[in-house]
Amino acid sequence: MKKQLASFRDFLATGILGPLSPEMKMIDVAKVLGTPDDWNVDDGDDVPLYRSFGKVEISFDIAAPYRMNWFQVECAAQLKGKFERVTERLKLSLDKFNGKTKPSEFLTAGLWDLKRTIVYYAALSDDILLNICAGGIQIHFQVDTSFIDDGDAVRHLEEAKLGQLLRDIDPRTKVDSIYSYPQPATEDVPGVFNWCWLTGHDYLHILG
Repeated sequence: MKKQLASFRDFLATGILGPLSPEMKMIDVAKVLGTPDDWNVDDGDDVPLYRSFGKVEISFDIAAPYRMNWFQVECAAQLKGKFERVTERLKLSLDKFNGKTKPSEFLTAGLWDLKRTIVYYAALSDDILLNICAGGIQIHFQVDTSFIDDGDAVRHLEEAKLGQLLRDIDPRTKVDSIYSYPQPATEDVPGVFNWCWLTGHDYLHILG
């Protein structure tokens, strides 16, 4: 199979990464990506249901025909330059995005309907979590919380005014991973029950 070039911008807008779509079955993925670099097999599984192809990791359903649950571009903080090889067969044109692109920059790039795009944020111990959900695309960000003097992210999130909070968080993010689901993505993070959210439109308006 020949090597292919995919557009990062198109992937963010559609959830389709070159030949890879979240609606594919395991056999379809094998045809376009070949043999995985690594895989996990749990007890009782007939086949490996979690497979890695370079920076792309894929989760499949437990029952035949093994439809995809989702795929992700892992280690997305490392994306830089004009092009990035994500698998042996797939190179990504970054289209001026990279692992340091901020949530506000994704939201102003004309990728999504901002009134239907949701920004989720929450605190967990000394971490602040921030995710963008736009249709089937979900972008997870790491937040540098060193600006919080006592390290108590939960308290800071509760006490800070929203506008200042977003101005503190947005420039201190880097992309962690990007997921593509076959249906609109939803938030479900074990152990975190205090998600706050606002639309992409409101995020930019409050950020100022």
